[in-house]
Amino acid sequence: MVLDQMRNCIVFSGQFRTLRDTLPSIKEFISVNALDVYCQLWGDNPDEKRFILDHLKPKDYWFDKYTAHKDVFDGIETRVRATHPKNAPNDKIAGNASMNYARKMAYNLVKEKYDNIIYCRYDIEFVQQFLVEQQPDVILTPLEESYNLISDIFAIIPTQYAKSYFLYDEYEKLHSTQFEPEFVDWLRDIKKYGDDNINIHMFERYCPHMMLLRNLFTDKTPFVTMDIPVRLKR
Repeated sequence: MVLDQMRNCIVFSGQFRTLRDTLPSIKEFISVNALDVYCQLWGDNPDEKRFILDHLKPKDYWFDKYTAHKDVFDGIETRVRATHPKNAPNDKIAGNASMNYARKMAYNLVKEKYDNIIYCRYDIEFVQQFLVEQQPDVILTPLEESYNLISDIFAIIPTQYAKSYFLYDEYEKLHSTQFEPEFVDWLRDIKKYGDDNINIHMFERYCPHMMLLRNLFTDKTPFVTMDIPVRLKR
């Protein structure tokens, strides 16, 4: 399918962060690919909300205060640590729950049919512009911030796989249960991740990257990590 026959959209979520700096490359990427835009934002700053509406011009948006949902995310962390305790006192289970909830809310804004849904943070900078042309039947994720697992800062997602990527509904279960034997075998034998690293994640980490990787694997969702020219601008 060629570009002029495709319908793609981009969804943003999370905090405003460095959007004033990343906006030029984001707007160019949106323009080059003729993308519809959908925005979620954690925050109650009227200037930030107006900036997003004026410059990204989303077809739909959902802005809310994190504090309105904090008790829900804190409750998830409490239950996860009680149900599946690990030696990971500094891992931010509640914070990562809010991150995945924000992504789900951004995804839920999409009511029209698209070939691909592109996920992006507000602090992503496009180092080089590119066309989202015909894609293989897989989720594409960048090397940036992948930590030899999978990156969760940007993705090009064929719509049929979107629910596996926007995984908030599975978040608590994923952190409350141990890795499936098949997933451990895949990490060791295919991913070549190593037993020491696997054991760290099984017993000492609540890692959002590993959680996403596990969900894609268990859902049998195909994905590829490649050198997509994006980076975080902190």
